[in-house]
Amino acid sequence: MIFGEGNRGNVFNLLNQIASGKFMLIGKGNNEKSMSYIGNIVAFLAFLINTMSPGVRVYNYVDKPDFSTKDLVHHTSTILGKSIPTLRIPYWLGMLGGYGFDVLAFITRKKLPISSVRVKKFCAITKYDSSKAMESGFQPPYTMQEGLRRTLASEFGK
Repeated sequence: MIFGEGNRGNVFNLLNQIASGKFMLIGKGNNEKSMSYIGNIVAFLAFLINTMSPGVRVYNYVDKPDFSTKDLVHHTSTILGKSIPTLRIPYWLGMLGGYGFDVLAFITRKKLPISSVRVKKFCAITKYDSSKAMESGFQPPYTMQEGLRRTLASEFGK
């Protein structure tokens, strides 16, 4: 998952839910998510352009360490100064609700923000190896926390 200032993807949607106080954790939140701050991706590409010899190479780039969902929520709520409800929805109940929204979406022919697929994706482990990128000699200019801080400041004024 790529995140950063101006990105309106899944990470922004999660950050926006936390910022608006409409967030509830589904499952235990121990699932790790590999994420990349856009400032580090740009710096990595510039590093490759400036230091690598011609040829084809394939890299997975993700910033480390991987955050668990509850870590990401904790860091975000701390930076924003928001209190997150401690009530967690069990995974099975979240999936049941997702299926209910799937049926409602089918009946109304409208795309809804909650679905069984979104619940599965939210609770899934999406962890990738970026050791080849890090062994290239590249040093990310931003930590995950700094990238998150910069994104939240840009998007929510904190």
